[in-house]
Amino acid sequence: MTEQPRHIPVSPPRPALSLPASGGRVEGPRWSRQHLAQATAIYSLCYLVTGLIGNWVAARATSALALWLIILSVGVLTLAFALLFALSVCRIALRPGAEAAWMAGALVVFALARPAVVAILGRWVGLGELGGRIMRALPDLPGQQLVGNIALILWAIFLGRLVSHVIREGKMLLPVAVVASIADVITVFHGVVAKVTAQAPEVVQAFSATAPVAPPPGVTVPVLTAVGIGDFLFLALFLTVTLRYSMNAVQAMWGAFAAMLVAPFAFFIWPEAPGMPGLPFISVGVLATNWKHLEYSPSERRALVIGGAVAAALAAAVWLVVRT
Repeated sequence: MTEQPRHIPVSPPRPALSLPASGGRVEGPRWSRQHLAQATAIYSLCYLVTGLIGNWVAARATSALALWLIILSVGVLTLAFALLFALSVCRIALRPGAEAAWMAGALVVFALARPAVVAILGRWVGLGELGGRIMRALPDLPGQQLVGNIALILWAIFLGRLVSHVIREGKMLLPVAVVASIADVITVFHGVVAKVTAQAPEVVQAFSATAPVAPPPGVTVPVLTAVGIGDFLFLALFLTVTLRYSMNAVQAMWGAFAAMLVAPFAFFIWPEAPGMPGLPFISVGVLATNWKHLEYSPSERRALVIGGAVAAALAAAVWLVVRT
């Protein structure tokens, strides 16, 4: 008597999950374009409510310490809202062509919401007079600061997502973050950013997402009340890569947030610093929360060590040239 084969039930395969950018192994829920509107609306509401409450309380502050604490709290909340907004947009499933279209649209809105940008871009391309006329013709409407923030963040995020397509492995985050951080330190302290900050601070202000409650003159607040477009660009690049290769995107975002809160305290150590590069701190937060995913073969480790030594030598050489 032959034994009949037993039927073993097999669970149906789980459907593939769609993640931002095509061609990657990203884990996460399927997102649609309407979530961009939802994320933008939530960020806008949080920004406006925080600004209204913060300005109302700040106007009634009875001491410098109270005003300091209010501005600090508003800055921390605004930074958290901006990073959550960035993570939400990084999760949206879009093709590279759509990312480029959204980036172009965000750039147009950004220029219209911040007329100073039109004048700045006009000077850069040799059309300063035309840019100035356009700037004066654009109306000054309520809510332009918020619209400018949203457009700047979206512009940087979609640009970062486009750049992320060149990264084919999640473990490439380490060399990319190290090289980008070294470049950021050089440009902030001795490069273009340092010169622009000293000679034309309005340019830095125009290309930054600002908090709704600005510190008054003479009040130094140890928190990033303005985050530049470059920081959002690389944050979006890092988050998109972590999503695509099943790494810890949410922890990376909170790690970057924690590191960015620590960064401005360096001003108490070096008060005369021309600025504080945010990218090295963002990189530390992202890499620390995803270290277990950064596995390398012995040959790759040797290549990383050699590449790191070369990068450090080049950075030192550039620093010496700039200093002398």
